[in-house]
Amino acid sequence: MNQLELAKPADMPVATRPEAPNIGMMLKGVLEKGITADSVAAVEQLVKLFREEQDRQAERDFAQAFVLLQQDIPRIKATQPVPNRDGTTRFKFAPFEEIDRQLRPLALKHGFTYAFAEGDSDEKRITKICTVQHISGHKRSNPFTVRIGGGPPGSSESQADGAAHTYAKRGALCDAFSIVVEHQDTDARLEGGNVTEEQAFELERRVAETNSNRDAFLKFAGAKSYREIAATKYEILDGFLRKKEKGGR
Repeated sequence: MNQLELAKPADMPVATRPEAPNIGMMLKGVLEKGITADSVAAVEQLVKLFREEQDRQAERDFAQAFVLLQQDIPRIKATQPVPNRDGTTRFKFAPFEEIDRQLRPLALKHGFTYAFAEGDSDEKRITKICTVQHISGHKRSNPFTVRIGGGPPGSSESQADGAAHTYAKRGALCDAFSIVVEHQDTDARLEGGNVTEEQAFELERRVAETNSNRDAFLKFAGAKSYREIAATKYEILDGFLRKKEKGGR
């Protein structure tokens, strides 16, 4: 029996694969040889590959950091009341400022910043774009569009416009970071209860804005008031109003 046959697996030499050439090292090697007509194309290709690899790495860093951030983001409580004209509470929501207060330090901790820009808007709709950027350089944008309504009870047109801008920013921010806002009536909806106070308010506003017949709408919804509309019918009613809003009257 020869020496090779007597060798144990642990004694066998381990074949090593040469390390993959680094694009930066390859570029340096080409430049050290001097710039020629042939090397110009090679340099351009290496620079392109180098940038593509940097972009891929930045995207990987973004994804990894975003997963860690998601583990830290709490479920936001809806605590800000929206009053009816008679002073009673119509519904509660989480204002943009409160979401930003809780989110920003966590985002910075994981290397994220975010900013807002105006998207495509018209006299009826406002779009806000939330762009999230990681320290690695990779960024992602999320648009959110809202209808311009009458605003809170007793508000002026400019206040209604401001409310729509803030609402769009809030929606864009929540979508960008997958933020969940907890409402007090969440459990009732899951058990097959009625629409939320916020949904009831939105349906009432949209019915008025589309000049729809209120009584006919509620009859179609099978309810005596907007608050009594079953949660299971919301999607159907929302689709009906969307058609009206698009001009399909």
